[in-house]
Amino acid sequence: MKIKFKQGMNHNQEFLFPKKLSEFLPEGHLAKTIREIVDQLNLSKIEEKYSEIGQHAYNPKIMVGLLFYGYSKGIRSSRKISEECENRFDFIFLSDGQRPSHDRISDFRKNNLEELKDIFKIIVLTGANLGLVKIGNINTSIDGAKVKANASPKLSKDEDGLLRLLLKTNEEINKMLSEAEQVDNKEDQKYGRDKRGDELPKKLKSKESRKKAIEEALEKLKKQKEEARAKIKEEKNREPTECELKKINKMKINTTDSDAKFMQERNGVIKPNYNAQLSVDAKEQFILANDVVAECNDQHQLVAMTKQTKENMGKSPKKVNADNGYYPELEKAVKEFPETDFYVDDRNRRKEDLNLKELKEKYNEIQFKNLKKLLTKQGEKQYKKRMHTVEPPIGNLKHNLGYRYFLLRGTDKVSGEFNLMCIAHNLNKIHKKISGKKKTNLAIAMSNIQKTRKIMRKTQRIGEKNWMGGEKDNLNQSPLIKNNFFSIIL
Repeated sequence: MKIKFKQGMNHNQEFLFPKKLSEFLPEGHLAKTIREIVDQLNLSKIEEKYSEIGQHAYNPKIMVGLLFYGYSKGIRSSRKISEECENRFDFIFLSDGQRPSHDRISDFRKNNLEELKDIFKIIVLTGANLGLVKIGNINTSIDGAKVKANASPKLSKDEDGLLRLLLKTNEEINKMLSEAEQVDNKEDQKYGRDKRGDELPKKLKSKESRKKAIEEALEKLKKQKEEARAKIKEEKNREPTECELKKINKMKINTTDSDAKFMQERNGVIKPNYNAQLSVDAKEQFILANDVVAECNDQHQLVAMTKQTKENMGKSPKKVNADNGYYPELEKAVKEFPETDFYVDDRNRRKEDLNLKELKEKYNEIQFKNLKKLLTKQGEKQYKKRMHTVEPPIGNLKHNLGYRYFLLRGTDKVSGEFNLMCIAHNLNKIHKKISGKKKTNLAIAMSNIQKTRKIMRKTQRIGEKNWMGGEKDNLNQSPLIKNNFFSIIL
């Protein structure tokens, strides 16, 4: 009988020669790229945390590989990652056939968030070596996105609300203790006093932890109110007005995640959120810097994100685009980074009856220069790059990878989790680059990171020298850039 279907391997077929784990995955698979990157990372800071005493721990390179690959595929649940180490060849390949439990994966992530932030810098420089960033012409855009906190809006309370919640919790605890005492007396009469009697019921344990969380949130809220009053006195050199005091007294805090703040999302809904910040290069939408803040707006982030971009890349960006939310720090940013050309949106540029003479009297020199730049065709074109530079990575993280909310709580942990999301975005960009038509050598790119840093520091010194000497800072004229930068480092 003629069979009209293709015949695959029998699932009971034995191999004469055992295959390698890597052979079960096709060439150019993302898992292989991540494995190659992780194998070349220096994880000594993480390894130093482990003791030689006791049971052997999982190799940090396995754990880092699993986290990087999981986040690159939109899988960040430690339980799901642990499960996939039993079900999928790509995860089995990265785990060397081992099956770390979900709590080991979760603890590793939670305990090494700071070390993973250092690895982000290595990933950024690897991308630069592969040509994903123009080192001599870093053209970056900065923007923020609201990401939901792991906290219920119903548990956000003001000071009076917290006191009422604390009173209610105390009443519930006292009621449970009273009931437990009655049960103990009955059991003592019936069975004797053989029980230890010092065990806390599970319900009582949860109530006690809830009480502790409420008390901590109450103390934190009082501290925030004091800081708000002190800030008004310092900045405005006067006592807070009735209106300001009313606003301060209405301040709320979430008992689940006390760092999260109520922020308005794009659809107008107000929920506990964090403000995730990104600095993205225009060439390939490669993320150069990231951070998470608990401030509702972006008005204090322009200097911080520019500074972080400079630290990660070893030199200042040549151009920075930002929307009007970053405008309050324009003057400060220009003074701190004179070698960088800032394009920060000014709302007045959209006015039909724009009067430059009138605005010149109101504006300082830096603000007016920024406005005039935006009104030129070249300036308008430069600012428009922001939309198709920083918006797509935000869309990729939120909609393609599904990172619309955080799993961890607290600014530090949330910042570490967002860093992992950004690493995942960049790893996908690197994988696409090395598996494209013009294939590049990843191993060489990573081994030349130190050389790249030296070249970047040298170009930075050249730029600063030109700036201090009153000359135009044009790093493209540097011999290091002019003689094909990437042919030097690759």
